[in-house]
Amino acid sequence: MQIRDVREADAHALSRLISEFTMIEHTPEQLRERLERSRGIEHPILAEIDGVVVGFASLRLHGYLGEDAPYAEISELFVSAPFRGRGVARALMLELEARARAAGASSLSVLTDEENAAALGVYQAMGFEKFSVALQKWFTEDRPYRQDEA
Repeated sequence: MQIRDVREADAHALSRLISEFTMIEHTPEQLRERLERSRGIEHPILAEIDGVVVGFASLRLHGYLGEDAPYAEISELFVSAPFRGRGVARALMLELEARARAAGASSLSVLTDEENAAALGVYQAMGFEKFSVALQKWFTEDRPYRQDEA
């Protein structure tokens, strides 16, 4: 497995993974624009196995008023279903943690659905602890992620 920085040429692979993750179609053009807009704030990486992009993650890293150290958050993490259980998420997270530490961050945060047992298991196994409650207010009916209608 190879972990590396995302390049503009990865827009097609990223659009495929994000579409799989959100269950909403995302185009390579959208991904190129998002990569450009988030430059310097988001630091995306991806995982490849035998030349196939199988997962991605992104570190949000920026200064904030709460302390002198930069704020660090795993803002994206997804592994394609056929490649789960192979240590891809862990490898991506270890790389982001190393980058956050190198940047001087004092902690690393991650948000996930409270019912996502697989993600919670990975995060907790890597030393993450519950410390807050996240709330969100939506401004439109269009949501970036589909919710299961159960």
